[in-house]
Formats: sequence, C-alpha cells, structure tokens
Amino acid sequence: MRIIRNERRIRTLSFIGKYGTLTGLLALLAGLIISFVKPGWLAPMVVSVTVGLACSMVGGFFVERYSSPLAHHDALAKALKGLDDNHVLVQYLLPVSHVLLEPGGLTACVVKAQGGQVTYDDGRWNHRQKGKFFRQFAGQEGIGLPHLEAENHVHRLERWLEHHLPDVEVPVRSAIVFVNPNLALDAEASPVPAFYGKKVKAWLRGPGKLKPLPDSVYRRVAEALGATPPQEGS
Repeated sequence: MRIIRNERRIRTLSFIGKYGTLTGLLALLAGLIISFVKPGWLAPMVVSVTVGLACSMVGGFFVERYSSPLAHHDALAKALKGLDDNHVLVQYLLPVSHVLLEPGGLTACVVKAQGGQVTYDDGRWNHRQKGKFFRQFAGQEGIGLPHLEAENHVHRLERWLEHHLPDVEVPVRSAIVFVNPNLALDAEASPVPAFYGKKVKAWLRGPGKLKPLPDSVYRRVAEALGATPPQEGS
C-alpha cells in the first residue's frame, strides 16, 4: 500500500497539541500559585484557570489525533499495512481526512481511538471506559455518532469527485475503524461497517471487496488524488 499525506499539517497540529498542552498546564499552575499567594486577585486567577483549561483541552485533542501512540494517520496506516500498491491511502489532502483508493473505488475511513467498550444499538453509540470523564476533560474526543460522520464523509467525497471528475462514476463508501488495542467492540448492527483495527483489511479483501474499475478509470482517479498509478506488472 502506498501512502500520500499532508506532512506539513501533521507537523503543525502536532506542535500545537504538544505546546498547547504545556501552555495549559503552566496556566493552571499559575492560577494555583495566585490562589495561594494573592487570594484577593480573583480576576487573574479565573483568567489563568480558564486559559489553562481551554489550552489543555485543545492541546489534548490535537495530541491524541496527531502525535500520540494512536495518532489517527499512523494507526490507520498500520491497520491497513500489507495491502498491495493498487491501494493508496490519502490523508489530510482531501475534504475527508482519510481516503483509501482501492482497485474498485474509494473508501472514506472514520478513525476512532477510544478504548474501553463501544457498542451500537438502535441508532445509538455507547462508550464506557474507566476515567472517561477525566480523559475527555483532557481532550479525548467523544464517541459521537460515527455512522453519521461516515455518511457525511461519503457526501463530501462525492461532491469532490463531481467537481474534479464529473464524467467518471466511482463507487464511494465508508467504514469506521477503531484503532485502540484496548477495546471491546460490539457494532455488528451499525449501518456503516465498523471494525476493530486490522479486521478492516480482511473485510477489504473478502466480503467488502469491490468489483475492479476499468483500468482507465482507476488511473484517472489515482491521478486526481495525486497518486501515480503503479506500472503494469508491479
């Protein structure tokens, strides 16, 4: 599998995450010091604590996505490792963060890094995890509604294709990929296929395998995505 990604965005947001978290901690420390040394300075203390909390949450969010051991771009690439060169993973370069070009079409991937237990039932996703409140307070993303995210990703990708390749029909679908190894997932009823880690690769090769596109169409899509199609026989 080949990978094309926006390295500049990853570096920039990783930097913001790391130093945003550090700034938040320093601001919280300053607020704590003020509360002991100058308890009458209520306004500076409130400002320090507010800034500290905001920076910590924003920094934690970006750290989790871009520079943690479960950074979305790396974790997804690891889950898909082993696919042949006709598969191209495009990250942070399209209206959708993670798009996999396959011989048969495009799959928009929604990446989730929650641990603990995740279940889907009757339109609702539930996430249980020890220390969940404190993790989210530190910037961990909530589970949200991944199937609706996935549907939105498909619509955005279809609009992009209509603009860049209006005369080409390309199957577009989505998948939800959970990348945390410490996860118990029960989402068989999800309207959008949801998988734990490397199981998505077995699905792509098996029940989820798409009928191959004509070679000329595949090449046009690959070129539009900025990927040079592999040479014949490679």
